[in-house]
Amino acid sequence: MEQLEFSKEILPGIYRVTLTDRTIEQGVSEIQIFIIKGKESVHDGRSIMIDTGFNNDACMEKLTYALLELDISPEKLDVFLTHRHHDHCGLAGRFAKNGARLFMNRMEERHPYDCLAYKVSDESVEAQKKVLYSCGITPDKTPEVWQAFSNVSDRVQKHGQWVLAIWGFPYNDVEPGDVFRYGDYEFEAFPLKGHTYGQMGLKDYKHKLFFTADQLIHKVSPIVATTYPDEHLLQGFFDSLKHIKEECHDWTIIPSHGEIIEDISGDVDKTVFSYLSKTTDVRDLLKSISQTETGSSNDAMNHRRDESVHTAKNHSLTTHEISEKIYKFTRPPENDDEFFLYKMTVTKTYSLLEYLYGIGFIERELKDGIFYWSLK
Repeated sequence: MEQLEFSKEILPGIYRVTLTDRTIEQGVSEIQIFIIKGKESVHDGRSIMIDTGFNNDACMEKLTYALLELDISPEKLDVFLTHRHHDHCGLAGRFAKNGARLFMNRMEERHPYDCLAYKVSDESVEAQKKVLYSCGITPDKTPEVWQAFSNVSDRVQKHGQWVLAIWGFPYNDVEPGDVFRYGDYEFEAFPLKGHTYGQMGLKDYKHKLFFTADQLIHKVSPIVATTYPDEHLLQGFFDSLKHIKEECHDWTIIPSHGEIIEDISGDVDKTVFSYLSKTTDVRDLLKSISQTETGSSNDAMNHRRDESVHTAKNHSLTTHEISEKIYKFTRPPENDDEFFLYKMTVTKTYSLLEYLYGIGFIERELKDGIFYWSLK
């Protein structure tokens, strides 16, 4: 009987384990986990694993066998969590209980509630209400959408039944520039703001090797999503991609999903273009609203202004309104899969708007907890 191989050596001393979870449709069903085997003469013989994969028994079993195959014990394992998404840190708590030592940027937990994660706490519930209001999702204006968010939140608070509720595992804080030595490699923690606020990758300058997590993926535009003002995630995303293209153009770029990046410049350009194309759609929408209002009579404008739920600028829209128009949603989400897509779309729209606001193309006004956006 042929012996199963749970890991594949892709570079000297670097092994890849492919994990899947096709029971859910939360934007991704496969991830690559990387293990760098240590040496007794380096870092006390400790090894490192980059991320943990999905929170399910099959993934845990495959990683356990891969580590046994490489003769790595949990007590001698460090786990570098690139960011706090369910496909990257789903098994973090289990590995911590087994004796592994975890590392992550604490900025990944700067909010009790964000676009992907729910924390079981009263603080999270209040934060969610504030976030939804800021996007224009309220019990009065969008009752069905509000209820969809409330249903998921109730499940998390009462039962923790939500695949994206990954919290509570112990870890050591990672700062940019921190060094990790394993085997023949010396990695530096490198900030990759964009996909999340605190995402980090690992760079080995000697070997020109860069684990870029979810920042650059072949044929895929990573989601850049936020619902908090002035975090500038999309600008940070563009800046990091520029760095990869200009400073690491002849490096080996290894993402968490898919294969090693071969056309670095081409993949960067396509990713940036996909986002700039959407920012153009947003700006054109606001421009069309502005032009429509400008061409109306003063009486008609005054009449609509009196009836509008918007600010004195009747040509402004909420994040939620812009999201529905740009992505052509015609009804509220009816199941978890639709909810995930809907949630991602609203938060991605928020990032687009924040970027346009940051470069001075549009205006933002806060009224009664709601942000309204208009052409500058």
